[in-house]
Amino acid sequence: LRAGDILLEKTPFRLTDLLIPGFWGHAAIWIGSEPELKALGIWNHPLVTKYHTPIRQGHVIVEALRPGVSMNPLEHFLNIDAMAILRVRNLELDAEAKAAVILQALRQVGKAYDFNFDVETSDTIVCSELIYQVYTAIDWPTQKALGRATISPDHIAQRALNGGPLQLVAFYRDGARVDREPLENMALLVA
Repeated sequence: LRAGDILLEKTPFRLTDLLIPGFWGHAAIWIGSEPELKALGIWNHPLVTKYHTPIRQGHVIVEALRPGVSMNPLEHFLNIDAMAILRVRNLELDAEAKAAVILQALRQVGKAYDFNFDVETSDTIVCSELIYQVYTAIDWPTQKALGRATISPDHIAQRALNGGPLQLVAFYRDGARVDREPLENMALLVA
C-alpha cells in the first residue's frame, strides 16, 4: 500500500453490503504511514500534526462509516471477503498532488454520515463520496437515485477499467490474491 491508495472491499455478511448496488460494498483511502507523510513533506502540516498519535498507532485508513468519517487501522478494515487496491495513475510522479490528496482526505475526518447518499453535498459523506470529494480531478460516474446524484463503490472500480485514471494494484477474492488476469476478473464483478 502507498499513501493515497483507494481500497474497495466486499463483505457479503454485512447487511449494508446487501443494500448497496453492485459487487463492492465499501471504499476507503490509505493515507500513509509516518515515513510516507514525512517523505511527502506534510508530516508537520497543521492538519497532519493533530493526527500524529492515531497515525503512529496505525490508524492510517480514512473511511466513512455510519458513525461518521474516521481513521482506522488496517486490521479494522480487513474483516472482508474481497478487496481491491486502486492507485491513481501517475500520482506517484507528483508528490505535491499526492500530498494534496492526503490533506483533503484528512479534512473529511469528523464529518457525519450522509444518509441521503447525495454527492452534491459536502457536509455529510458516505464511503464512495469520500473518494469523490478527495479525488476531485477525476471525472467520476454517478447515477440518479431518488432524485439525487449518487456514487457507488462499483463506480469507483469502473474507473480502473478501459484505461481509466485508476490502476488495479492488487485484487483479493475469497481470501486469496487473484494473480491471473486480475483486472479482467474484477471487471466481471463490476455492475
